[in-house]
Amino acid sequence: MRHHKRLIILIVVLLVLTGVIFYSPRFLTYSTEPEKADAIVILLGPDFKARKKEANELVNKRMADYLIIPAYHKIYEINDKGKRKDLSSYLKSNKFVKKNVSSYPSFYEDTHVEIIKAQKIMSGYGIKSAIFVSSPHHMRRIKLIAERVFKTDNYNFYFVPTRYENIPANFWELSSSDWKKVRREYSKIFWFIIYYTWSEFIG
Repeated sequence: MRHHKRLIILIVVLLVLTGVIFYSPRFLTYSTEPEKADAIVILLGPDFKARKKEANELVNKRMADYLIIPAYHKIYEINDKGKRKDLSSYLKSNKFVKKNVSSYPSFYEDTHVEIIKAQKIMSGYGIKSAIFVSSPHHMRRIKLIAERVFKTDNYNFYFVPTRYENIPANFWELSSSDWKKVRREYSKIFWFIIYYTWSEFIG
């Protein structure tokens, strides 16, 4: 009887692990259908050209009035013809810097810092909706971080992975290097959850 129970438990565990492995890459590729928003927020990464290309297409479709690159502390106003006006000089002014810029703990994830900077820029310009653009496997983490950084229902967010970065969503299509990226992404998610939860706990 005990042998049968152990066998059943083993089969269930194997099925769960198989399901987790099967779905893990696709879970990371979170996306939503974009609507007209106040801003497009493009996040930095190894394949920035692919992300920039996706963001440029959204700009050309007049999907937003501003383009924000928080890692570079840049914001551009987009006119009706799709042309951009650099407004970043205000972000470098002493008034804005003193009010909104601070150092961040060294253990903070780069994406976390970028989204904090995006929140500060958006707050300074009264921006209440944004389309986040990044690599496909980064989108779930971006959603997770954005929901905690902004902490309010007064914002509308859309999440658009670039179509110009070739990253498979099906586990059987992933190469060994792709699996490394997937594992790294999950480690970053878990690390963010750990230090964010601890930070909230201690105050």
